Amino acid sequence: MVLQFQLRTWTRVETLTLRLTGFYFLLSMLLGIALMSTLSSSAFASSKAEGLQYLQNAEQYYKSHDYFKSARYAFAAMENDPSLKPQAYAWVTLGLVNAGLPNAASYFFIRTLQMKNKAAIRSVLSQTQSLLVVVGADLLRKYLIRHTEYSDYDLANRGTYLYALGKEAILSGDNPRAIGFLNGIGSGSAIWPFALHLRGTAHAIMGKNEEAISDFKACASHAFDITNFAGSNPLRQRQTEREADDLRSRCMAGEARTLYQMDDLVAADRSYDRLPKRSFVWPDILFEQAWNSFGRQEYNRTLGKLVSYKSPALNFMFNTEIDVLRAQSYLALCLYDDTNAVINEFNAKYAAVGIEVKSFVENNANNLPVFYDLGKQALRASLYSSNLFYRLINRFIRGPYFQNLVAAEKQISVEKNLISRFDSVQEGVNHNLGAGFPGFLEQVLNWRLRTVHFLGGAFVKNSLLDYHSALLSDFEKMSFIKLEMLKKAKDKLVYKQAASEKSTESRERGNIDPTRRDDQYKWSFNGEFWNDELGDYVFGLESRCQE
Repeated sequence: MVLQFQLRTWTRVETLTLRLTGFYFLLSMLLGIALMSTLSSSAFASSKAEGLQYLQNAEQYYKSHDYFKSARYAFAAMENDPSLKPQAYAWVTLGLVNAGLPNAASYFFIRTLQMKNKAAIRSVLSQTQSLLVVVGADLLRKYLIRHTEYSDYDLANRGTYLYALGKEAILSGDNPRAIGFLNGIGSGSAIWPFALHLRGTAHAIMGKNEEAISDFKACASHAFDITNFAGSNPLRQRQTEREADDLRSRCMAGEARTLYQMDDLVAADRSYDRLPKRSFVWPDILFEQAWNSFGRQEYNRTLGKLVSYKSPALNFMFNTEIDVLRAQSYLALCLYDDTNAVINEFNAKYAAVGIEVKSFVENNANNLPVFYDLGKQALRASLYSSNLFYRLINRFIRGPYFQNLVAAEKQISVEKNLISRFDSVQEGVNHNLGAGFPGFLEQVLNWRLRTVHFLGGAFVKNSLLDYHSALLSDFEKMSFIKLEMLKKAKDKLVYKQAASEKSTESRERGNIDPTRRDDQYKWSFNGEFWNDELGDYVFGLESRCQE
């Protein structure tokens, strides 16, 4: 159950772009129209010979490392002669990437791919890996699959293409094909640790548990290799370090989940314990470990782990299944009053937030930027917000995916300022606001900003839909638990006399004394929570179940 829930969540995160094909097409068309209007104003101003000369100048400036000027001359060549678009798009892409303007370059990269000119396409594919780690796979994946093939890539960038194909295959449910693509990625690729995580997931879905564990272990060992490709930008370095730490924790969690799937609950427990408590994924992992204890019928240990969520350090958590598992554990011990109290508390606590989520989604169904703004508002608010709606949103917006989108928005502003500085030192050109190449780059960056808003909005919207569905499911589970509790309570009354004649030892059914490993301590709880003890508490309740 735990593994299925986690894979469902992972799939939700990764399938967002599959729902945005029309959005990509629309934005490309809008920028195409803008570009055509730029061309139409000057297409007859100069000769084709001048266009070729500008293109040669672009190449020369590129070779002399004057990258922004190279991009500018390539753009001028395209304005003078539209037939030069494929080569010009390619030189603009190369110039902007090397000038430190990857978000601006992403548009020209896509445009180059759409030109279907092999020479131009292959020249920009040399930048695939460096672009992908900055602008993200979701923006480029569809275009790479649609417009390129394996033979177009050099050895250094081939892995990004195979990763795109592998992700597309796994999202389509073709896990064997996904593994085949991922097997082709070399260990020296920047995408390699992510590929290991993806391949491990595919193996786990297929039930190839040993292969999955091997991949997850290798992923955890190599997660921080991605920091070697972060470059010198301090912001990008911090982002990459955060991604690496998150990836390492998720791979360690993947190993534990696979062991749980194998019913090797003892090994799974040890694996869960190795996850660092400072990791952002650990609060959810603690819940999974509680399920592991429940599977071992160690209900007092399950309740002990769940009580950690009442700690001030973890009270930001929003996970309705915590209460479901708590109710199930009390029910397993036949503690009906406690079970009923948890159910009543659950209904009172979560009914309002369920209505709020439903109302927000319905009122803003066709306005993805509003969902993105909601995510940013929650991100700016305190992690320990008393707003349950924000706490729910925190479950998905504080991970690397959404935070990288917010960081991309900031980087776009940086690029706009950088373009202004580049333009100010250029002589003999029109520096009026919105004019020429810088003016068009302003449009491009506004397009890129919209992609961030739409991708982020789709992520938040689909996450809200997913968690709202999970919340409704948990209300149903609580109803079933209450019915089962009432049934058992009724049976207890019916057979009360028979039960009273049994030995007191029969009351211990379902209450297995938790085992303690050599590296574990047994804490006594005095009403205070200590961070180093979180997740290690064990209750001491006696089962009241009868034979």
